[in-house]
Amino acid sequence: MKTLSILNVLIFSCILGCLGGMPTETQTPVEEASPSNNGTSNALAILELTSSKQSYALGETIPLDLKIQNGKFDLLVPFSVVASPNVFKQLSVTDSNGQVLRMAKPVAPSIPLKTLYKGGKSMRCIKGYDFKATQNQTISLDNLSAHFQLKPGTYSIKVTTVMEVYKESIQDQHPQIIELEREIMNFQNNTSQQFTPEAKKEAISYTQDQIDFIKEKYKDQFQDIYLPIKSLRGKTSLESNTITISIE
Repeated sequence: MKTLSILNVLIFSCILGCLGGMPTETQTPVEEASPSNNGTSNALAILELTSSKQSYALGETIPLDLKIQNGKFDLLVPFSVVASPNVFKQLSVTDSNGQVLRMAKPVAPSIPLKTLYKGGKSMRCIKGYDFKATQNQTISLDNLSAHFQLKPGTYSIKVTTVMEVYKESIQDQHPQIIELEREIMNFQNNTSQQFTPEAKKEAISYTQDQIDFIKEKYKDQFQDIYLPIKSLRGKTSLESNTITISIE
């Protein structure tokens, strides 16, 4: 019996040794790709600045085109950065002496913030743009001379901007919807004992039905998206190539 017990121990030890030597299955964590915010233009998009020619006569119209090439991510970004002349706000013009010229006339008015509603809460929003992966956008400035006092000489020109990326968007809303959403907020915040929970629920439900009706009626007229300021995900600086033009 003693010999048999020793034999059993040896067999059990061999089994454990074999199991210990077998490879075990492991789960490799998958890291979700996300836009990098490392301050380089390659992280999100590439800016390419061009002009129709290199030499212009004094007083001649000088058009500029800025192509914005998105990278491999779908991005929710401000409309002003990828679809508006506002992207030229930080247009830099330097003369042959290294002096940076001051912009004499703004390229475009600022796009105001807008208050929209979601889930019974008000949100301050900026007009947005759904910038798809690998998409190209070209924005034009009609005449550089209209914004800078240019004399005969050689000038170096480039564009810098800050691209903000947001986490969520809200569809634009009809003015009536905004008013009705405010009513719902007032109902929710009403603490009067005379305004019973049943009455509050009925009032909110009725108002929500009105909102849904207006949304359906005007769905083709309110296609713009807006980005809640609080949903800012990150931002990065972008800089275009530098082009040189001469004025004779």
